[in-house]
Amino acid sequence: MKITLLVDDRISENLQPEFGLSLLLEFASESFLFDCGADSALKNNLQALRIAPGKISKVILSHGHYDHTGGLKHLQVERIYCVKSVTQDHYSFHAADDVHFIAMPPAAKKVFDDSEKFYIDSFTEIAPGIYSTGPIPRWSFEDCGGKFFHDSKCTVPDKVNEEHAILTADGVLITGCCHAGVINTVSYCRKVHNRIAIHTIVGGLHLRRASDERLRETADFLRINQIKNLYLMHCTGSDAIQKLRELLPECNIYTPLPGESWEC
Repeated sequence: MKITLLVDDRISENLQPEFGLSLLLEFASESFLFDCGADSALKNNLQALRIAPGKISKVILSHGHYDHTGGLKHLQVERIYCVKSVTQDHYSFHAADDVHFIAMPPAAKKVFDDSEKFYIDSFTEIAPGIYSTGPIPRWSFEDCGGKFFHDSKCTVPDKVNEEHAILTADGVLITGCCHAGVINTVSYCRKVHNRIAIHTIVGGLHLRRASDERLRETADFLRINQIKNLYLMHCTGSDAIQKLRELLPECNIYTPLPGESWEC
């Protein structure tokens, strides 16, 4: 599988940075866009990389936050893979007077409504050797990474339960923000498909606000489960990445820039 990082907040020559995530996943027989970034970076970066938007006919939305869905407005797609509740309302709470709507933007929602959907409610093979986890159970101590709610008054807690990840038959796990927590996500994959030995994790891990204790427990889990490669981006957090490098010297930890491609 070839992976190209299209959208991230890090600065890369000739490409537009943006707080968001988008990855192009190219398999032997299939290609998918995994998430769409927040707004215009996807369109600009596809053009800079000379990737025709028409090449993208299948989109996987990991969850419904704007920074993973907003760029959908620039695409015409045949099919969207997601959990059905991906369009529900999401708000982030910072203070009583600092509440933000962070769900799918209206322009992206229009494209979503006009596209064919493949709704996922459990661990599902979406193409030969390519699986969606479906919604991931919360078993561990991990929280979802922030103060999230389903209503503007912030009375209905939101654990981002619609998030799913992608797992390949040869052991690569691809996450959007990993709001379920990487321990929960890997543990669930092992439970439902224990013949796949995960060796590589790609994406955001939402550890920006993680305590040292959580980072140590995460590192211990990744070591015990023999994770060899981490391609970390987006919401993982630079401090968390540095801490994981210290705690996991035996693991290859990469921080690719937008426009970079690699084989997994």
